[in-house]
This record gives sequence, structure tokens and C-alpha cells, in this order.
Amino acid sequence: MFVLHHIAKPSRLEGVSSIDVEKFEVLSNVPAPSLELCKPIDEYIGYMCTSGTTGTPKTYKLSHRIFQSSRFSAGVPYGSIEISQAPSFSATVAAFLLAMNIRGSAWFPKPTPSPIDKAMGIVQLLDEGLDISFSTATFLKTVFRVALSKNAQTKWTKAKRICLGAEIIPPTLLAQAKELCPNAEVHCVYASSEAGVLGAMSFFTNRPSEALPPKLVYRLPKPNIRCLLFDEEGNVVDQSVSKSGILVFAVDKDDPIKNHPNFVNADPNDKLASFGFLEDGSPRVCTMDWVEMVGDKQFAVVGRFGQKVKVNGVYVDLNALEELTSQYMGHVIVDCTFIQTSEKKIVMLYAPKKGSDLNAAPGEILQMTEELFALKNIAKFPIHNCFELDEFPFNDSGKRDLKKLRRIAENVDQFGKSVEYPRLNLVDIPLSRTAAKISTLGSQIIDNPALDGRNYYIGGVGFDSLSVGRLALAIKDEFNVEISPLILLSNGMTPTDVAQLVVDILDDKPLIPPTVDLAAEAAKLDDASVTAEGLPPFVYPKDPRGIVLTGATGFLGAFLVFELAHKFPRAKIYCLVRAKDEQEAVERIISTAQKLVLDPSQRAFLDHSLKSRLIGLCGDLSQDKWGLSDERWKEIGEETDMIVHNGAEVHWLFDYDRLKGPNVLGTATALRLATTHHLKPLHYISTIGTIPMAKKADKPLEEKIYSAWNISGGYGQTKWVSEQLINKARSRGVPVTIIRPAVIAGDSQYGVSNSDDYIWRYVKGCIQLGVAPSHATPVTLTMDPVDHVAKVVAEIAGSEESLSKFVFHISDSEHSTITETKLFELANAYGWSVLFDTREQFKSRLEANPSPESNALFPFMHMMMDMSFKIDNTNTRSICASPTPPAWEIAGRCLNYLYRAGYLPSPQKPRSSLKEDHYPETSIFTRTGRCSG
Repeated sequence: MFVLHHIAKPSRLEGVSSIDVEKFEVLSNVPAPSLELCKPIDEYIGYMCTSGTTGTPKTYKLSHRIFQSSRFSAGVPYGSIEISQAPSFSATVAAFLLAMNIRGSAWFPKPTPSPIDKAMGIVQLLDEGLDISFSTATFLKTVFRVALSKNAQTKWTKAKRICLGAEIIPPTLLAQAKELCPNAEVHCVYASSEAGVLGAMSFFTNRPSEALPPKLVYRLPKPNIRCLLFDEEGNVVDQSVSKSGILVFAVDKDDPIKNHPNFVNADPNDKLASFGFLEDGSPRVCTMDWVEMVGDKQFAVVGRFGQKVKVNGVYVDLNALEELTSQYMGHVIVDCTFIQTSEKKIVMLYAPKKGSDLNAAPGEILQMTEELFALKNIAKFPIHNCFELDEFPFNDSGKRDLKKLRRIAENVDQFGKSVEYPRLNLVDIPLSRTAAKISTLGSQIIDNPALDGRNYYIGGVGFDSLSVGRLALAIKDEFNVEISPLILLSNGMTPTDVAQLVVDILDDKPLIPPTVDLAAEAAKLDDASVTAEGLPPFVYPKDPRGIVLTGATGFLGAFLVFELAHKFPRAKIYCLVRAKDEQEAVERIISTAQKLVLDPSQRAFLDHSLKSRLIGLCGDLSQDKWGLSDERWKEIGEETDMIVHNGAEVHWLFDYDRLKGPNVLGTATALRLATTHHLKPLHYISTIGTIPMAKKADKPLEEKIYSAWNISGGYGQTKWVSEQLINKARSRGVPVTIIRPAVIAGDSQYGVSNSDDYIWRYVKGCIQLGVAPSHATPVTLTMDPVDHVAKVVAEIAGSEESLSKFVFHISDSEHSTITETKLFELANAYGWSVLFDTREQFKSRLEANPSPESNALFPFMHMMMDMSFKIDNTNTRSICASPTPPAWEIAGRCLNYLYRAGYLPSPQKPRSSLKEDHYPETSIFTRTGRCSG
């Protein structure tokens, strides 16, 4: 796939190549644009969806002519138009198309889930000179409120058009718009997605020099559409008798729109359906808005049909009450609505004005409202409940979410109980957006809209095993992340806690991303001369004369020395070691082995048999020929029959360039040695970390080469490049295998561990802090004891069958895994006092108390999550069937060893076994081989 670019080069995408258009010559003769070159445009070019504010969302086919009649509302050539609502909102589509139609520009505020922050973004656009604003009445009211709270003298003199629509527009808002935008024309658009099928858009325009009329009168300019009125039963109203009714738009019966699917499929028995036909066969759209006709195709909107309700024999216009209350009580409230519930009760919902001198309680607001209605001679009726909201909910179109408001009114008692849960802090970060969505999903599943937007306890608001299962499925559908229902119901879990898990799992950005193009590196470093061509036919060495082993003084290397010597009893072991001479090299190998391998039988084997078979090679992995002389290189090329390449420099925070020399160039040298004089099988010890960001994998990771290279950390990146070099050499006939251990833990007998491993540094940090993020966490760790890993490597090296299988995973998902929770339960059982937090609480704790120690836990916590996956080891089991000891058992032995070696602090309540078990003298082993103790 290719993408053309010119001014700005796109960021790197896997599988996509970017090409600068400058590479292409400009045609000398460019033909003029012509519609004759285009085929006729289809009538219907797409689909439009309603927001579902007043009912179920609906979808309609969209004509390319739909916005013709609204073009003049944005008639500012080269003007800048605000695009602030979701693209599903028809006004957004219109604004975007009109911006191009007037050769203008589309201005976008910064995306945010918070209506207040979005309003601040519009304020910033207006401050910077925005020409045309398209908005809903509710959202524009919020914009004005936010602006005036920051600067009471706000004026936007550069604004040229303020366009409003999609809701009933109160005259008080228009007056405020004229005051804040004194040079702007105010355009009010009456339209809907349904009416848009006919192109029935009506307009009210007020110029800066004109006074506002007492009511908004809309005019329908399109000539082929007529305005009718229906009564409550769907019968046509005789306008000579009454000028009030439900507004209906109709076209001639021969109009081709009659073939539109929504008319074809209309229900003929529903007289008030959105789409239908008049008795004469004319297609018509019923708006369900109550209007008053004031002239031919001119009308004033009274309100939504159904908002005039009868209470105790008195008709009450709820829309009029809302406008009246907002007009005269603006000093104490910023928004309000009146809703009649299914029980025929009137409920008042309002949002208080922040910073008001009068901090009125709901009871006082109710009293003030009733006194206002009495002063204005409103027929007396009961308001059964009055409830305060922090703010009014919006839908994606920037309108009031009427469905949510109605559910709140219907369940106002439940809502009162939910206010004990704090509101989510909505900011433009993944955690906040995810928490808001999970809060919404949960509130919908248990049908309690009052909880929407709040950080409630999932286990404390009515979820049971069935409903929490639905929540888990909803999270899987929304985010493609599986969270166990048991985790969701864990004590104290909130939408924010769950969101932290989702964000951590979804984060596919490496903690330490590559600094170079790793695929290009592998291609550049591949040596075509590393090939089987020209060498004697390969025979697998069942009884090798000599084995070259790198990394023999490392943690795994010390155990590999023993296992290879046992597996191949006649082979000499050539060990590459950084030392001044061969004697010192052998002494380093023996010294490391004695400190790590505590088994008495192994120590006896070292003294009586192994020492005489060890040959030291003084060298350096990063140098050409590993720093060996030509004579030494020739000798091992001729006298050895196998290579186990285990050596590498390991550091979790170094980048690729820092580790390239020993880890990548050292591997390239090993491949050259494998094809020097005669073919030698090369068994490469890699890492499971070469598999790209696998924590979201829904099936075990296969034993294969992975081409993607979003690998975290220089160590894993160098291993990935090395694997690619080995794979390329294999394609040229070189006998190779790749062996991928996961975490290499302490040995199965004594738990002797590498204290430099990030897991034990993480455990130590949490023990010192006294807290771990182990409550309700899906994190699992995959570990195998070092002696088991060494044994498996030796078995693979001894099997000719291994060459055809190629890639091996040592761990298995049945025995090698332990949950993070279980790991710290073991720590508590051994006497360390470690409290359990959720991941979100743990991060908040670290951020609130920064220190070098706590700061170091952040990357380790991410690494733990990144390594949470299942592993397939079919190839390995076919050669070495013996399973690894259970991970929990190994983890316990490792904790014991790390305490005895002085790496972990003394437990507050030490278990007796920590002191009484027979245990050899130990010291701390680090990755570099430095020992202390």
C-alpha cells in the first residue's frame, strides 16, 4: 500500500510506503476540469443517521442535493467554519461541505469528551477570528457561559455568522448572541434528518442592524415543498380554521422522492409516522413539532408535540415553562427542563450557576420557580420533584440528551442515591475517555442513567453475575479487551480502575520504541556469504568434538555449561569470555558456576570431570571474529561441531544502538563461524520479548518468526534483528534453531536467582513501598527455572529433528504462569506486608509521592503487563516432554533465596522456613556476574 504526501510526511505505518509527490514530474498540459468527463452522479450518495435524541436512531439514504437550500446560510466567501460536533450530526456534514463550497476553511477545536472543554475550544476559535459558527442551542449556551465566566466583557467582533439549529431556539439565546457577536448575522435553521430527505430546510435570519422580533418565524424557501398541519390524530388541519398543529412537509405526488426507500417502506396505518403519504398520494414528512403558521410557508415553532401536557385538568406547555424559568432565574441556574414522567408527575431538573451569590438548595429553587409562575399568571399545577444536576448531558450531536434526562426524571430516587459517587474528571486522555465509556456501559446495563459519568463501585450498585457478564462482553465489543467478570466484581473496582486495565492492555506503543528501522537494519546486516553453498554436505553432530558456548559466565550460561557437558560427554566446551588470558577465562567460568550451581552432585561433576574439558576463549562479542586471533578463529572453525550462542549484553533501558555491537554483530559473527570450514548447527538463545506487543493476543503465541517489529527496549530489538539474520541464513541452508525463553527464574532446587531481572527489582520495589498493583489485575507472569531452561536447550541441541522445527518456546501456559496477585500473596505468606491496590490506584500513589525508587516501578509495571500472554510450545514438547515445575513453587524458592542472599529486606513477620531450612551459603548474583554478600 502507498500513500502520497507533499507538505508533511506521514508517520511510519506497517505495510505502507510513503512517496513524495515531488518525485513525479508535473504534466506539461493539464486538461481543464470538466463535468463532461464524469459520469452522472447517483441521486443517493450515502447514508445519514439521526442522533436518536427523541427516540430510536434512524438511518436514511442521503441525496447529493440535500444541502442545496442551506448554502446561503454560510455565504461568506473564504470564510472559516467551525466543525465541533460528531460527523453523524447532519449539521456537521453540511458545515464541512459548505466550507468547501465557499472556498473556505474548516476549523476544529481540540477533541475532548468533556462538553466544557469542547466549549472552551470554541471560545478559543472565536477569539482567533472564526467567521461562522454552526451549533445547537444547548451547546452555544454552554459556549457563552464558559466565555463569560472567563471574561465578563467578551465580544467577538470578527464573527460574521452565528448559525443555530437542531433544537428549539429560545429568543433569550439569540439576544445574547447579538450582544456577544455584534457584527454577525444570526441564522436559525429548522431542519431534521427526516425533513432533509425532501430538502425541506427553513430559515430565520436576523441582521446586526435589525431588532429581534418577539418570536422566531421560519421561512421555507424551496418552491416545490408545501407546509401542512396535522392534528393529534394525524388528520389534516384546515388552516382557515386553525393556524396551529403538527408541522408536515409535502411534495407533489409525482415527485421522484416517492421512490425513496423510507417512503416505499412507510407504515400506511401510522398517520403520524415520520414518512408517509397524504390521501392524494403525495409524499409527506411529519416533523412532530407543534407550530403556528403565520404566512404561506412561514411558521413559528411552539414546541415538541407532547410537551403540552394536561395536569389536574390544566394544560401546561413545558417548553414555555423552561424558557420562562431560564429567562428570569439565570442568576441562579444555567439550564433547566421540565419532564412529565410515566406516572404523570412533573419533575424539574436544573444545573446551578457556578459562583452564584445564592447557593440555593433544590427546595429553594422549587419555591423560587413556583413564585415566578404565580407572578407570570401561569395556571397553578404541582411540580412533584426538583433535582440538581452537575451539568446537563449532551449527545454526540451537541444536543441535550433528552432520553437520558427522561430516564433520570423517571428514576430520580435512584439518582439521589448515586450522587455519593464522584463524577469522572473528563479530560482528553485515553484513561478518561475509556472510564467515561465504561461508566456509560455499566449504567445502561443495569438501567440506572444516574450512574452515567460517575466513578461508582461496580460491585456496589446492583451488578450480579449475569449483568457483570454482560458488562464484560460490552467491554470486549467496545475495546476488544477481555476483562474477567470476577475482576469487574472485585471489591472496590470502579470504571476508572477498569479503564486503567483496558488502557494498559490496549497500549501497543513500546515502552522504549525502536530508534531505527529494524527491518532495514536486518536487511543491511545480512551477509549473503553466510551460506551452505561450497561446504561439505551437512551431517548432524550426534557426538560433537567441541561446542562453542557464548555467555558462559552469565546466569543461564553457568547452567548451560553443565547441561551441555552432560548431554555430550566427549565434547570439549569452548567458552568465550572477556579475560586477559585463557587461564583467567576458565577461572571465571568455574567461579561463576560455583556461586550459582549449588547442587552438590553438580559441583562434584565440575571438579572431577568438567574442568578438564573447559577451554577459555578470550574475546569480545562486539569485535570482528569476537576479537580472536586468526589462528584461534581457524582452530575453532575446524575443531568444533556445534555453537550455542547464549551471549548478549542485557539492559532493560539501553537503546538498540547501545546494544547492537555485542548482541547483533556478535550474532552475525556466530553465523560466520557456523559456515567456516564445515557447517555447524547454531542454536541461538533469544527471548520471548522478540514477539511484538503480544499482550492482547487471544491465543497462545506460535513458535514462528514474526515480521512486525514494534518491540520495546533495545535488548528485545537486538534479539529481533538477530532472529531475522538467522532466518535469512537458514534460507541459504545454514542449520540453525531459535530458542525463546520467557523470564528465567531461579533454579528449581534452591531458587538461586538473578537479582538484576526486572521481576525481582519490581518485587523488591513493591515490598519496600508496602503496596503492589495486584488487586483485580489480569497480569500474569511466565517464568521457568534456569536449570530447566538449560536442560531444554541441551535436549534441543542434541536433536537433529530440531532443525526442521526451527523455533522453540520453552514455557508452557499450564505450568510456567503465575498471576501477579499470587506472586505478592506468596510475599505476604513469607512475612512481607504488601497491600494490594488496583493499577490506577497504584499509579496515583506513585505520582503523588515521587522518588527515584517509586519512579523506577513505572517501567517495570508496564513490562509486567506487556509480558502477559499465553505461549505455545508444541515444538519444544515434541523434543523435551518433561514439564517445568509449577511457577508458584519456583517463585517461592526465589523469594527465599533473594532474602537469604540479602537482596530483599527482612520480612516484618518472617515465616519459620525462611530461617530453618538447610540452605547453602549464598550471595547476590547480578546480570553482569558481579557478586556481593
